[in-house]
Amino acid sequence: GMPGMGKTTLLRKINNDYFGKRNDFDVVIWIVVSKPINIGNIQDVILKKLSTPYHKWKSSSKEEKTAEIFKLLKAKNFVILLDDMWERLDLFEVGIPHLGDQTKSRVVITTRSERVCDEMEVHKRMRVKCLTPDEAFSLFRDKVGENILNSHPEIKRLAKI
Repeated sequence: GMPGMGKTTLLRKINNDYFGKRNDFDVVIWIVVSKPINIGNIQDVILKKLSTPYHKWKSSSKEEKTAEIFKLLKAKNFVILLDDMWERLDLFEVGIPHLGDQTKSRVVITTRSERVCDEMEVHKRMRVKCLTPDEAFSLFRDKVGENILNSHPEIKRLAKI
């Protein structure tokens, strides 16, 4: 979806409302990817979330981190939430095991790009679209409340614009 459409907000809501409660996953890892992709930073986020002591991997090479992450995740049902993807990320290079049919594990991405979805071989896509003007005004009214909306004659007119 386009910028500002709510992709990150939707992912955050899923993370907080579903993964924040009891679920079938051993670990849920949120990573803001952005650009340019930095494999080392992504690996550091994963290792921290997997409670790997910093001293065990602080001076490890990228390949050693890859092997450690792979070993740790292979034994878990995990969800990795990759927010703000701008280009293809090689999950195996990070250490994320291949998601075969036998696993409950999942990788969820947000991106503005159909191309990234294709390159990441996304199985299920969900397009985030703009609200209609009526939906947008209704959301505004719900958020600010009727008292504020009616507190000044210009508020309603400006909100509709």
